[in-house]
Amino acid sequence: MTNSGNLAGCEVEEKLRREPYSFDFFQAIRLLEKFRPERKSVGQFVHPAAEIAHFRAHPSLAFPASQIQDLEWPEDGPVRMLVNFMGLIGPEGVLPNPYTSLIIERQRDGDNTLRDFLDIFNHRIISLFYRAWRKYRVDVACERGERELFSRHLLSLLGLGTEGMRDRQTLSDESLIYYAGLLAQRPRSAQALQQILSDYFDVPVGIEQFSGGWYRLDPETQCRLSEENSDSGELGFGAVVGDEMWNQQSRVRIVIGPLTLERYADFLPDGQSFEPLRGWVRFFSNDEWDFELKLILEREQVPACTLGADGVSGPQLGWVSWVKSAPFQRDPGDTVLALESTKG
Repeated sequence: MTNSGNLAGCEVEEKLRREPYSFDFFQAIRLLEKFRPERKSVGQFVHPAAEIAHFRAHPSLAFPASQIQDLEWPEDGPVRMLVNFMGLIGPEGVLPNPYTSLIIERQRDGDNTLRDFLDIFNHRIISLFYRAWRKYRVDVACERGERELFSRHLLSLLGLGTEGMRDRQTLSDESLIYYAGLLAQRPRSAQALQQILSDYFDVPVGIEQFSGGWYRLDPETQCRLSEENSDSGELGFGAVVGDEMWNQQSRVRIVIGPLTLERYADFLPDGQSFEPLRGWVRFFSNDEWDFELKLILEREQVPACTLGADGVSGPQLGWVSWVKSAPFQRDPGDTVLALESTKG
């Protein structure tokens, strides 16, 4: 792989030398930075002789056919790049055309004084233009190892921008950054959760809202007929028979499957995907709802219940324990697991 990469880099550099006009300006500078890593990038507060390139405006009134007119590769010193855009003179220069015409006439007589003087400003203007372009390109920043600033911005959208909040989740910060676009939405939707889980685990995912569940009442809220002046004992107002109540809107069911047996086992409480799934659910919901997990196994993957069997096909009561005498006609979805309980 290393030899192939070096060979490809040599071929690209050779083409850049032969046909600079066929390259985009920004891409050409990025390549020069790769080919000459010992030199400084353009636009910094360093001596111009230490930079990777020196920019000059092309003194011509002809229509520019490319962004780069020519490249000169001195043995030592910056590459000299003749460009057809921006600058003070040339086809897209900001000075009136007579300045370009004057420079062309002086060049015919071998006098480059005015052109060299204006190129001092051309170089700085074009250098800052490149740095402004690079500043807001995430791929370029990561390429140069400068991803920290952008990552901090994305983590700030998720409430994790300060150092004390970094790397404290069950999930890696890189995973949260990858889905920052969905996680930053307010309010967060069931569709966003479905897209995140389906993409992260690479499995079919469905979200069933308002699945409901029983919740235990605190002792002080339970109905006791012997108590006086208690809201819990007032008929039609707070009286509840029993120590539990049904809440339809506080529980969400995540349905995953149909799955192969091996993938099914990953989402069981002792599987490698169970804790990451709980981490996603907790971070996404901020503990506002309870979640439960329903796993669906492919009917062809249902194992025979054999006592003493080992591995993922071994019987586990409530998880992997189907008794069958014939192939299943449906995908079994009997396994329902609690992911997070916020209300006891």
